Amino acid sequence: MSEEIMQLKNIKKYFPIRGGVFSRVVGHVKAVDDVSFGIKKGETLGLVGESGCGKSTLGRTILSLVDPTGGEVRYKGKDIFKTEKHELRRLRRELQIIFQDPFSSLNPRLNVGEIVGESLEIHGVASGKEKQERVEYILEVCGLAPHHHRRYPHEFSGGQRQRVGIARALTLNPDFVVADEPISSLDVSIQAQIVNLMEELQEKFDLTYLFISHDLSMVRHISDNVAVMYLGKVVEICNKKELYQNPLHPYTQALLSAVPVMDPDSKSERIILKGDVPSPANPPEGCNFSPRCRYAEDICHRDEPELREIDQGHFVSCHLV
Repeated sequence: MSEEIMQLKNIKKYFPIRGGVFSRVVGHVKAVDDVSFGIKKGETLGLVGESGCGKSTLGRTILSLVDPTGGEVRYKGKDIFKTEKHELRRLRRELQIIFQDPFSSLNPRLNVGEIVGESLEIHGVASGKEKQERVEYILEVCGLAPHHHRRYPHEFSGGQRQRVGIARALTLNPDFVVADEPISSLDVSIQAQIVNLMEELQEKFDLTYLFISHDLSMVRHISDNVAVMYLGKVVEICNKKELYQNPLHPYTQALLSAVPVMDPDSKSERIILKGDVPSPANPPEGCNFSPRCRYAEDICHRDEPELREIDQGHFVSCHLV
């Protein structure tokens, strides 16, 4: 069994709410609230949940792209949040991110060769001809032609731009990649191509992915394990086969009931959640999901459930499971 390359412990990210004449802090938006899990070397962990549940914020906090409010992230045993600046700069070569929007994440003033090769010069890895050869190689690996390094982002389609984004992330030979909804802005036909490319690259370069998405069918295809987030917290995490066949948390059950089924004769029950998602600035007492849960009891409104292991490798945050 491979060891965990990334370990998250009690990660919190709160954004201050300011008000009044003096812009004092009057509250906090709890975007990520006490999240803990591990990611094994070479695996893909799918992170799913509704828009606004904190998935992207968690991914950026892991990489220290935003300052955490609390907790620790250990990458190969080192606490990223306590790492000195020069050491964190070195770690950047091993920790990369693929952004959601391939157009806004690429500098329109730079051509593709400059975009993909910029990190090579920043980190002193390669320059000149060596840099160009590396750029052409990684573009070809990502399904683009070597001569594309002369073109600018606006000259590519959405799928091609995302391939450029993937190439940029892989230029420094990283070990861990956060894929922040990399297919959500692409056509359905292109989504499958990008996911297949990511799987090929994972096998070729021995990559570890945190794959953030709200597309449950695509997460099922690419992931080894799946974590479900709701209002800043992970409510269930386990092997993908176990999750899709035996979801235990009521929120996970509701999410999976919304996935289209290919069999027209299937009589699967669609679970309609009542009410709206509570504000992360004012989360409910007890279980965050209790106001919308059809099984909620008094304890759910009173006490916050812990994420506990119900079965081997199957963790659920629910009083009633």
